[in-house]
Amino acid sequence: MKIENKLQSIKIINDLGLNKFPKLLFKSGDESKVKKFLEQYPAQYYAIRDKSKASGLFKLKVDFNKVLEEIKDYNIFTINVSSINYVDNQLLVGEIEFLSNNEVYATLTTDPQASVREALKYPKFNIKTNIFNNSLLNKIPHFNFIYSYIIFHNLKDVIVEFALFDKEVGLKREKIIIYELRTHY
Repeated sequence: MKIENKLQSIKIINDLGLNKFPKLLFKSGDESKVKKFLEQYPAQYYAIRDKSKASGLFKLKVDFNKVLEEIKDYNIFTINVSSINYVDNQLLVGEIEFLSNNEVYATLTTDPQASVREALKYPKFNIKTNIFNNSLLNKIPHFNFIYSYIIFHNLKDVIVEFALFDKEVGLKREKIIIYELRTHY
């Protein structure tokens, strides 16, 4: 699998049927489509992410009543129901990669208020090891659940940005949400 940009990531997440928060891609001028999305997926908070470039403008906690005002700063962007709505339920967040050669890379945090970006900046776990290092991997809460999910969905050799919750969330009502997949960017 080769994923070269954020738009390909969105497509592959959809094609694989992975769980995600309700999310749509918009362009500048799509205000009527944004209103329809907000009506279809009502929530207290939404996240807005620039999809025109890596590390673009990102707002994790935008109040329902402020979304239309906030999107004026974007050209190509996604809006999704924010994980902040589930801050009391988030167990683990960050990114992880299982390689075909059995290496594991993980940058994760158990901070329930953290986003993936915050997990990468302030990780509780920042590891490079192999899948057989049980003494280290067992320190990561719910590691076996995450590993099983990634193997089941054939996501080896892919950096998986995710969050794990203590209850079922998202469109597929699962405990894990996939935010992004990366291989070549």
